[in-house]
Amino acid sequence: MTTSGLINAFDIAPTGTAQSIDWGELATKMPVLDDGHYLWVHLDWMTEGVHDWLMDIAGIDPTIATNLATRGTRPSVFFYDHGFSMNLRGVNLNAENDPADMISVRFWLSENIIITLRNQPLKAFDDIRNAIAQGTAPRSPDDFILTVAERLAYRVENVVRDLEEDVEAIEDDQETVTEGKTLPLRMRGSDIRNQLSRLRRHLAPQRDALGQFVEHKPSWADKRFKRRARALADKTIRLVEEFDSLRERIQIVNENLMALETERMNRTMYWLTVIAGLFLPISFVTGLLGINVGGIPAADSPWGFVGVVVILSAFVALEVWLFKKMRLI
Repeated sequence: MTTSGLINAFDIAPTGTAQSIDWGELATKMPVLDDGHYLWVHLDWMTEGVHDWLMDIAGIDPTIATNLATRGTRPSVFFYDHGFSMNLRGVNLNAENDPADMISVRFWLSENIIITLRNQPLKAFDDIRNAIAQGTAPRSPDDFILTVAERLAYRVENVVRDLEEDVEAIEDDQETVTEGKTLPLRMRGSDIRNQLSRLRRHLAPQRDALGQFVEHKPSWADKRFKRRARALADKTIRLVEEFDSLRERIQIVNENLMALETERMNRTMYWLTVIAGLFLPISFVTGLLGINVGGIPAADSPWGFVGVVVILSAFVALEVWLFKKMRLI
């Protein structure tokens, strides 16, 4: 693997301080750590040679290495005799990217070694590097995994809050939208539903993976970490429920807007039907009088046209009176 595949590596002490490790120390063997220290290696899984490094230098089973450095993974957690792997997703906050295009992050933890892999920058790892720079890095592997997962969930929660504000704005706008002007509002709602669906598609299995992580992890460095993990799993459950709630609210708004358009269409069709009903008898009479044969009444009379107009006007007035009496108009 070339040095471009290594994003960073740190030897982290139990005090929260860390020492950077360059590629030269990792290219051929894993470094020897002091007691209580753990190693964090952060890689770009799309770089050529990462898969081979995971197997040959890190000593990871080929099947596990393939799962860590392959496309198309979904959030999951798998436990093995010598460690566990975890795949999570984080919102994409990189410039000119849609947050719903969630970024896959993979973890491998074995004793005092943590290997993380991603293919695009994630703010959660920026938080870890900032903590390392301040000498307040996570003090154990369990603390590290939970801190990254919590930062991922925190940013998902921020995206949910923004979407909730957008939904509330659409709900407010529907109160003042006029008939025939609902299309822009419905398009806004459709965009939000699309984002919610894509986010939920990744977050629902992530909820399940975190639940399995809490229940099936063999041991914890501290019971507090298990409580943190359970709180994180509960937060993820609430976020999925929030996605469902927002989708339902958008659906209700869309149904209201469609009902408004349907009412407008029905009213238009109603008046077209009334007008057609008024003019149908008149059209019949004028069509009958317009046939080019003999015997048309008053065809030679100078008052024939006026008489027909008066009769038809009276007929229309009678129809209007009947429609009103029948409460059709």
